[in-house]
Amino acid sequence: MLVPLDYPFCSEMYIVEKTIHIVARIAGHDRHIRIEALHNPTSATAYSTRSYIKVRITNDRGEQTGTWVDYDLPLASGSTADEVLTKALWILGKRCPEK
Repeated sequence: MLVPLDYPFCSEMYIVEKTIHIVARIAGHDRHIRIEALHNPTSATAYSTRSYIKVRITNDRGEQTGTWVDYDLPLASGSTADEVLTKALWILGKRCPEK
């Protein structure tokens, strides 16, 4: 296990313990979303989430490339990676229509 104190140049350290990639219908479009369960070994809250959504960006040649940008899904926190991912999926589900 990494020990943050061994790396004094780092002001924060997070270990990406688990990542899920889903496709969900948001605002009428299928969108690719990535949610990471982060472990912070020095935090009282063992795990939290960080979310991204894939967007298409047109470059100066007109080509569209996909890139991941921060997604405004509220932070979920808890004691396990699965717990925070479950919470994040529940929050995301509130933004998506039922099938």
